Formats: sequence, C-alpha cells, structure tokens
Amino acid sequence: MSNNKIKTLKVGILGEPNTGKSTLFNTLMNKKYSIVTRKAQTTIKKNSAVLVNKNKQIIFTDTPGVIAYKKNTNRAMFKEASNVAFEVDVILLLFNIKKDNIEKIRATAKFYDKHEVEVIILLNKIDLLNAETFYKKVSLVKSELENKILFSISGKKNIGVDQLINYLNKNKNFVNEKPFFQKDLSTDVNYLTEIVREKVLENIHDEIPFNLKFNLDKVNTNKDKSVTVHISIHIKKFSYKPIIIGKKGENIKKISILARKDLEETLKKKFHLFLYLKTLKNNSKMQNKGKK
Repeated sequence: MSNNKIKTLKVGILGEPNTGKSTLFNTLMNKKYSIVTRKAQTTIKKNSAVLVNKNKQIIFTDTPGVIAYKKNTNRAMFKEASNVAFEVDVILLLFNIKKDNIEKIRATAKFYDKHEVEVIILLNKIDLLNAETFYKKVSLVKSELENKILFSISGKKNIGVDQLINYLNKNKNFVNEKPFFQKDLSTDVNYLTEIVREKVLENIHDEIPFNLKFNLDKVNTNKDKSVTVHISIHIKKFSYKPIIIGKKGENIKKISILARKDLEETLKKKFHLFLYLKTLKNNSKMQNKGKK
C-alpha cells in the first residue's frame, strides 16, 4: 500500500435468476449483504462489498439476475447488471449446475465474451447432485468451454469458495486504488429497506406483486447505540393491505419481528423497527403492531 492506496481487484457476480449469486456474495463476505428468497429476481440493484486480505482488496459486486441473450429481459435490471460487466476486471458467471443445460451455458458464456473481460465459469449448487451426475455435467462443460477457467462450487454450503478466492489472489492483476469505503449498514437506506423487503417477499401470497416500493422514512442512532428505524411499504391497491397485515395484524407483526432479528443478528446491534403500509391512491398509512 502506498499513498493511501491498496492493490485492488474488481469482480462482478453475474448470471440468470436463481443461480445463487446473492448466496455466493454473502458467503464470500462471511456476512449477509444481499437478501435471498425463493422468488426469482429478488435482487433488483447491484450491491458491492469488499474482502481485504493483508495488502490486497477484492471488491465483489452482486447483480440482478438477467437472461442476457433474450430481448424480453427487464431493461432496468439488464442495465444494472450489464454496467457492472464493463466496470470490473473479472466476471464470475454463475450457473445452476442442476438445472442449466449445456446449450444455455454455452449461449450465456458466448454473450459475455464480447465484454473483453475475463469470464470465470462457476457451476454452482453442486451439493444438489450425486457424484455420477456431477462428474458427467462438469466434464461436458469443460469439453465445451475448454478455454475458460471453471470452478465447481456450492455458495450455500461454502464448497470451493476458498479455492476461488485463492485463485483470484494468486493469479489476477491487482492495481493500486483507494481503499473501498464500506457503508455503515445499520443506517444504510438500501440495506435496511432490503432486509424488510426480503421478509415481506417471504410472507406474502403470490397474487400480490413482488415489485412493492419500500421507503426509509427515518433512522436514528440512540444514546444506548440502538437504532430506531421507520420504513414505509407502498402498495398499489387497498385490497393488498389486509393480506399483508394478516388476521389481527399477525402477518405484519411476523414480518417486523423477522426483519428486526435479522438486523440484530447480522449487525450485532439492538433495533427498534416500525413498519407502515401506504396505498399510492390516498397515501393512507397504518403502523404495524410488531415493534419490539
């Protein structure tokens, strides 16, 4: 490190929806930075965090899941992901080894070749395959993409992730840049609203659109170092309100408790969380009863 600079490598994590990008991102950081749900395209904005090892830093960026070679991809998400491909030194291109066939893997890899950035193929979710199927699939991909570096990993089970980090540290060209400034997550707008969004997505019916809007109305750090957070959930139809609130307020209370516990466990701080529902038509609001 010289002149307040550190050897730096920028790495983008890209791939289709539900390939495990955010799970891998959290495993790489050994901390929850991105939300993860069973629903496709949970990640809607890029998210960066830094891994520091002695005199080096690797800045990893998680991205929305997009089907790169198809025209009907969400434009905003596609722009968010494709911009990252031009900003980084290395692309980690994730595939779901259990579901993705060789044609999809070949087409996606070919699409990213035009970015003139090194692409490393990651065959994720290897923990879901038996040994015979695993070896057959990996051998097939290696034969089709023999000019690519390939790692077989499980982001969820933390298999092969250390080997990937070691490879990047030993084989990639790091350049001197300023140290990455990691925001204080306990007061970060995107992080706080994303944690609440994760719990909402996990606890609402499929008939409610997943593109609900979340707004951080107020956040304060108290004298005892606890954090008080007020977040509004914006809904388009008044009929969604009783579904999200639940019988006698049980569902919104559950969402609030789960979000608060997640924040406290991850950030090691006490949180006081207040959630509000607002309909876009009349801007009415209702405070939940789940404050703890």
